Amino acid sequence: MLGSRQLIENLIRFKFHKTPYTWSSIWPFKRNSAVIILLFIGMKGELRVLLTKRSRTLRSFSGDVSFPGGKADFFRETFENVARREAEEEIGLPHDSEILHNEFGMRLENLIMDMPCYLSRTFLSVKPIVCFLYKDKLDKHEDKYKAPLDISKFFGKLNPGETSSLFSVPLNDLIVHLLPKDDADVKNYRAEYFERKEYKRNWGGVKWLIMHYHFHVANNNEMPWLQIIEDLSSSDEGGPDEDNAIFKFRDLWGLTCKMLFDVSCIANGLIDDKSRRELGHEDLIVGLHDYGNQMQLNGRSEWEIGMINGDRNLKYSDVIPEYYMKHLIGHRSLW
Repeated sequence: MLGSRQLIENLIRFKFHKTPYTWSSIWPFKRNSAVIILLFIGMKGELRVLLTKRSRTLRSFSGDVSFPGGKADFFRETFENVARREAEEEIGLPHDSEILHNEFGMRLENLIMDMPCYLSRTFLSVKPIVCFLYKDKLDKHEDKYKAPLDISKFFGKLNPGETSSLFSVPLNDLIVHLLPKDDADVKNYRAEYFERKEYKRNWGGVKWLIMHYHFHVANNNEMPWLQIIEDLSSSDEGGPDEDNAIFKFRDLWGLTCKMLFDVSCIANGLIDDKSRRELGHEDLIVGLHDYGNQMQLNGRSEWEIGMINGDRNLKYSDVIPEYYMKHLIGHRSLW
């Protein structure tokens, strides 16, 4: 398996194909959001990703595992600014690089800024950015892409109205099942999830691949500076025994899982030309916005509300022209 430096170098080298669509079509205002996929080095030199668990009080995706992020506030706000602003509000990550450096002794490096946009279940266009967090004072022999993020002061501070807990998982956990089973490194690899499952679900007349990774809340591999963050989730973690922390778990699934799986594939060199073209959902977003009159400024349409609520009688073909639907289905059969 690839080490942390190789994984990061692959992410840095990654270039998504230049989108043929206009920015207003793939990231339409009022329906545009951004998230930050924040990577760092764990105690064993592994590359990990920081995740949050959304508050149960939120109207959408309450209790779900997610990345820090949210919607744009104004028309010309950049996706990077959206992701960084929301990360500061939700988990305390300073937007100001000098504050991050001077007060916490850390720096943030942008790895991928041209990931495609993804469609959320609530009909938002989500733009992910991939960043690497590292300590800025390294010994001469230390490599920032290999040295564990051992910090004395962590910026983490949860917004109780949005985030209930903060944790991390290894990036390679998402794709270890795809690697050759006879490889020595794969044989010795111990994923931190205790269960993985996937299935196909029909939503709107097209097939979506749904993946779940279940992680125990009690994790000896977690970073010490993450373990001291106050957990605001109380007993809202899943599990067969809500009173016993050993059995509580977090479910990484949905769009968060899809984006992280794609990033892990990129980092491990598992993206070929075909899968590169199938990253994200920009063609579907354009079909909805430009040709289907959906994802507009004036709130969600009745069709969108029905789709969100799982009305099985509704299809993408209800709003997207037939010729464009043929283009979408011809492009790929699974989303």
